[in-house]
Parts: sequence; structure tokens; C-alpha cells
Amino acid sequence: MKWHNYLICICLIVAGFFSATQMVDIWSRTSGVYGEPYTIETQNNYNIVAKFDFGAVAFETEDYVNYSSTTAFGAISDFDGEQKDYVLLVNYNIASDTIFYAGEVDCVYTLNFYDTKGEIVSTPKLNITIKVLDTQTKVII
Repeated sequence: MKWHNYLICICLIVAGFFSATQMVDIWSRTSGVYGEPYTIETQNNYNIVAKFDFGAVAFETEDYVNYSSTTAFGAISDFDGEQKDYVLLVNYNIASDTIFYAGEVDCVYTLNFYDTKGEIVSTPKLNITIKVLDTQTKVII
């Protein structure tokens, strides 16, 4: 064999060694959770007064133009609408035009629906009303 064949063999052996050590490093990795997710609440130091998880929202309609949904949750004890320093988050986005009353919150939340080309197909506005009562909280969308 000529000297360049030996050089090629040595290079292949060295490359194989480094590849094997990298594969051992990849195979020895384990998955896990480190830290906490970075949410808008922790970013802005918001105190959560109430959090509602709807899952799927069932809307009702009479005219097939306007839809509504009313959902009842447990009572909120820390809400004081006269302070007016609350922020309403919908899907971790701040709702615009939020008005706070003594026992009620009204806001408008705008959604964008996109087609497969990335163009906006529809921009419906959700009028969200949260009525804070003594025994329950009603969310009307």
C-alpha cells in the first residue's frame, strides 16, 4: 500500500472515533423539564386574580350571524372592579377596550383567522363580559 492509503485509513479511523463518541453523547441524553415556562404573567409580574379554562366553547345562535356562549365558574373573592388596574388576557394576549365596573368586566378581543397561504380570511370580534357575583362568575362571549 502506498502512503496516501495509510493516511486515508488513519483519517477514517479518527473520524469513526469522533463519530462514536458523539453518538454515545447523543444516546446518553435524557429528557426533562428545567425551570418554568416564560409566560406573560411572569414577564410583567401580574397577579392572577382569576383564570378560566374553557376547553371547547359551545356557541348558540338564532340568526347564524351572532353567536353567544354563557359559562358559569366559581366565585372570585379577590376582584374589586373599582380599582380598574386589571389586565384581561385571552389566550395569553391582552384584550383591548377593557372597561371595569364594580362587578363586571367588558372587553373586545379580536381574532384573526388565516388560510393556508397565510392571508387573513376573517377577523371576528369577541365581546367578552365577565360578571362577578357572590356565588358564581359568569363569562359571556
